[in-house]
Amino acid sequence: MAGLLYLSRPGGHAVRTLGAGSARPAQRLAWAAAAALSLLAPLSLRAAPADAAAAPPLQAPNPAAPLYLRLPPEVRAAGVLRFVGDSHPPYRILSDDRKIRDGIDADLARVLEPVLGVPIRHHVVNSLSATLAGLEAGRYDVAMGPALATRERQLRFDAVSWLVTRPSFVYPTSRPARYRRVEDLCGRKIAYVAGSVTERVINRVVERCSTAGLPASQHVPLVDTNMTMVATQAGRADLAGMTLTAALHAAHESEGRFEVYSDESGSLGIDLLSLFVTKRSGLGPVMLAAMQHIVHSGEYQRVMAKWGVTAVSVQTPRLNVAK
Repeated sequence: MAGLLYLSRPGGHAVRTLGAGSARPAQRLAWAAAAALSLLAPLSLRAAPADAAAAPPLQAPNPAAPLYLRLPPEVRAAGVLRFVGDSHPPYRILSDDRKIRDGIDADLARVLEPVLGVPIRHHVVNSLSATLAGLEAGRYDVAMGPALATRERQLRFDAVSWLVTRPSFVYPTSRPARYRRVEDLCGRKIAYVAGSVTERVINRVVERCSTAGLPASQHVPLVDTNMTMVATQAGRADLAGMTLTAALHAAHESEGRFEVYSDESGSLGIDLLSLFVTKRSGLGPVMLAAMQHIVHSGEYQRVMAKWGVTAVSVQTPRLNVAK
């Protein structure tokens, strides 16, 4: 799959413990989520309808759209909304020329366009820090993340929650180490995206290890999810930490080369993840209303089901829920 440095071709086999055979990637991911996400019940996993996120891209502004008149004047004048993010499957899956060719972001954009009334254009940067810096500099309008809305970030940005996650780790099946509890992570080198929700998770792991009298886990911060997987595959890290959605996607597209450990006990926390806009842009209340609109219409649920991640969806998007 283009944009995933650690994969050799599309349509990888399912994790062998699930016996998913030759099912489509979305189906395989759905089955894995159903098995791994019982902690998050009552959110249930549904089959993806064939027409999920099938609407064609909006080509020109539509002033009759429900939220068009609530957009800031600068956005209406520009006639487009600029989304930004780094390579982060399954949210943003890149082509060889580093364009968004697929993913949850692209599908959400298609269902948000008719609500907002302006075309959405995607931009790709190299890291989460570059994403947030680009927002602050005014080069982009919206970062879908998903990322943790810390109190520090909310001093600069408005954050709209649209996903939940629990800590998850991907590791090579070719190595003897297996992970069944949090303490198994002690003394291990864990790669993660610098500044992401996983950085805070590793700090929690270090605390658990200290309490248990075990060696501390070692931080290996990198620029994006691809690099965490490359480092893990090459042996520079023992595991790659990421959101559960990303972990399931990576494992199921890896032809059985990776497995996932996720803290089903919830002892490392369950986090609420958000999209970001700058406070000065005035887009926070508009993006909240837009996300609420597609939840109420069912479009959000259809996109999440298409990617097999209904179990990590939210029931109600919220603004500025600090963690």
